[in-house]
Amino acid sequence: MQDALPSVSVVVPIYNVERYLPQCLEALCSQTLRDLEIVAVNDGSTDGSLSVLQEWARKDERIVIVDKPNSGYGASMNCGIEAARGAYIGIVEPDDFPERDMFKRLLRMAQRHDCDLVKCNFFEHYEDRDDRIRNFADFPYGRLFDPVEQPRIVCTIPAIWTGLYRKAWLDDEGIRFRETPGASFQDTSFVMKSWFAARRCALVRKPLLHYRMDNPGSSVKTTDKVFVVCDELEDCERFLRVRPDRCRALLPWFYVDKWSKYRWNYERIDASAHEAFAQRMADEYAAAREAGELDMQLFDPISRDVLGELLDSGAAKFAADHPGNILGSFHEAQWQAARRIRYRAHVQRGGVRGAVPRQRARADDGRFRTDLRRRRFDGRYLGDRGRACAA
Repeated sequence: MQDALPSVSVVVPIYNVERYLPQCLEALCSQTLRDLEIVAVNDGSTDGSLSVLQEWARKDERIVIVDKPNSGYGASMNCGIEAARGAYIGIVEPDDFPERDMFKRLLRMAQRHDCDLVKCNFFEHYEDRDDRIRNFADFPYGRLFDPVEQPRIVCTIPAIWTGLYRKAWLDDEGIRFRETPGASFQDTSFVMKSWFAARRCALVRKPLLHYRMDNPGSSVKTTDKVFVVCDELEDCERFLRVRPDRCRALLPWFYVDKWSKYRWNYERIDASAHEAFAQRMADEYAAAREAGELDMQLFDPISRDVLGELLDSGAAKFAADHPGNILGSFHEAQWQAARRIRYRAHVQRGGVRGAVPRQRARADDGRFRTDLRRRRFDGRYLGDRGRACAA
């Protein structure tokens, strides 16, 4: 390595990704920003990942290998951050790959505005296609802002791998990854704490990273870690509460984002854990409501109704009523209730029992299918006619 300190250090946490690692390293070594180092942290891989690293390190002296026994994602990331010498830290997962100009663009934005944190959009990558994700739609691109001025930004996708973080700022704020076992939700708390603490942020409109969606070994596909997300978000809340000047603006939106993560976790864990997890959700949100910290008007209409159902009916009934997809079962219940109302009105008007007017039924079927196609997108909820509601 050269003696001069690099502008950017890219940390790559590696565990058994021999199949995807060459593409990632090739994209990093081909960056138009030459003033960077690549800190590759091998977390005790048992496949050929270390050999791939060593082969690439012989070709590019900017690659720094940190080889250690397996200790989990959070510990690996912290090890990489400590080893990094750059003024800014970037993070790239070993099964993802950046555009060639990613770090040049991000660094230019960071230096222009003297930023603590810079973020960009990204692609969801599949072997046969890329889907552009505009994670920061409706937020200010290309200019300096404080998250307190844009508090809904804490509800965007927790993409640690789409940004640059000023290393001195991370050190001053004490922002690191939680060193819990394995790989699960540590990125969530890192990103959330970053938004809570940053005062100088900027966004790059262009998508600059390809986030792989079809890796069968991805940690997002595990279903056995029931309460890990609760622990990560509890740590985030403690971090925010000791910053009262930030807490007033950001805590209400934290509860909105927490609900979306809890809902996602509920739908991915085994059904046998649904009631226990629903009880945890109910307890936490009931406490927030009692403390006057829960602003239900910030939630999209469907989430507001589902959360209200949980708080009013209790965990046992909620888990029984929602054995799988929360929104899907909620829409189904609404649809069936509407059909019952139409049927009673139909009978009262002298219609044939056992039948609902076909035209009305088809219309409502269509609305139900439309409801099911609604997507959470860009941190918002897209309702009928494309109206955007805060999520």
